[in-house]
Amino acid sequence: MKIVAAAAALFAGLYFALDLNKLHALYYGFDNGIFLQTLSHFGHDASAFNWAEGKSHWFVHDSWLLLVLVPFVKVYPYQETLIAAQVLLIAGSGVALYAFTRGIGVERIAATCLALAYLISPAVQGFAYNDFSESHFEPLLIFLFAIAVSRRSLVWILIMAQLMLGIKEDLALFLLWFGVAGAIWYDRRAGLVVAALALVNAIAYQAFLLANGQHGSVPQYSLSVHHLPQDLAFIIEMLVPFAFAPLLLRWRILLALPLVAELTLAERTGFPLARAGTHYTEAFIALLAIGAAIVMREKPALARWALAGSAAMALFFNTTVLHFGRHLYVVDRPAYDAARELVAPQRAITFSAEEQGAWSVAAGDLQARITGFGQPLHVQKPAWNTK
Repeated sequence: MKIVAAAAALFAGLYFALDLNKLHALYYGFDNGIFLQTLSHFGHDASAFNWAEGKSHWFVHDSWLLLVLVPFVKVYPYQETLIAAQVLLIAGSGVALYAFTRGIGVERIAATCLALAYLISPAVQGFAYNDFSESHFEPLLIFLFAIAVSRRSLVWILIMAQLMLGIKEDLALFLLWFGVAGAIWYDRRAGLVVAALALVNAIAYQAFLLANGQHGSVPQYSLSVHHLPQDLAFIIEMLVPFAFAPLLLRWRILLALPLVAELTLAERTGFPLARAGTHYTEAFIALLAIGAAIVMREKPALARWALAGSAAMALFFNTTVLHFGRHLYVVDRPAYDAARELVAPQRAITFSAEEQGAWSVAAGDLQARITGFGQPLHVQKPAWNTK
């Protein structure tokens, strides 16, 4: 645990520094501004309104768990608060994975290797480097839920399930699915209670939307895969850091089908969901880690292969700046300082979509508006510097 905790602390510190570089270069996008302004608004008048979405964020996603961050944003209404929460949640999930792995009987060295492989994998590094999202709560809570399930602690199973249901509305569908599966193959009472809890939450959120004349943000889905070669490459890329161990679960891997379907059947052709490091994939990656841990209980030698594979992927296929040939962003300190100075006096100003980096910094100002959200940008910023 000391090794994993130290690695998690190093991970958090490294990515806090890298994220600050990205922030000071004004490279964060709409999402960071949406969440900072949502939480700032809630702390001010409990409305959860933001100018990008043009309405309360609760009308977009069932993400009430974000309320735990309101006191911190109220004290310090700047992006650094969200960045700190982001890196701590992702780093902490590595520690929780180790605790789960040891709890189900995996050898100490194998459990350590798996946790380290998880932390250095390109996907997890991408979670810490991309924009803030409520999905960053998913890996930590999924691993804590798995610990409760492994101990058959009904109280903690329900607590963790309810917290997960406050991340985003699709978690209700996943918990309904796994609750039914758990009732059939693992623990009837716990599985049925989790399924019922998920169903109640799903109905309650839809009732909330209908009562307010709203509808949530749901991508269009079809029965065809629009990016088959890339999606297959994505799954292989995600399995390498786990030494393909989850595949040894045989027919039980079919339980992951709803998560795979969500990522591959969405008709968002302009922005495929199944890509390393995107927040849409966080639950899927956590599930792969749990599957790998279960297999490594009987085949601990795979953990060393997982660590080696993850290290190779991190060096050559990383989604962040930690990759050969990439460099830190060029900091625009005057522009960052100018945007940050807007927060304290709460002055009204409108940004264009091309200025979303500056808007995300100023979004703690409740009057900081932005236009063009959801529309194609005229100027696309590169994902990283190459010179």
